[in-house]
Amino acid sequence: MHGTLPKARKTRRTRSAVTSGARLFTERLDMRTPRGLRFQDLVDAYTESLGGADKITEMERAFVRRVAFMQCQLEDMELAYMKTGACGHEERLEYQRLANTQSRLMKKVGLLSATSGQRDDDDDLDPLEYAARGGSRRSHRERLGD
Repeated sequence: MHGTLPKARKTRRTRSAVTSGARLFTERLDMRTPRGLRFQDLVDAYTESLGGADKITEMERAFVRRVAFMQCQLEDMELAYMKTGACGHEERLEYQRLANTQSRLMKKVGLLSATSGQRDDDDDLDPLEYAARGGSRRSHRERLGD
């Protein structure tokens, strides 16, 4: 047909099961084991803490899986210690590395803030306001309990 533009073909690309959230891994795994269920629970809990699966980016989703993996590894190490009471130098170093890495990743994606149990809502506090408050996030009246 002369004078008309051809219709653009709609090519619908199918997303992978991992991308769509149907599976955690590319390989089909039985996640009904105690460890698999714990891992899935952690991934779900961390994802919800970030606003839900539809609100997080693919990078955040990867970080959540890594944080959940480290949590499972740390829990396994804690269980081994509770069973035997033995913990060598190498085990303590590995535990410390995992815990520190997990903490850094959690802070990076917003699962952990510098103040325990609270998110930092006033991180963008003006430096002049901070100085006027005497180097505190709370005003003078708040510190006095008014």
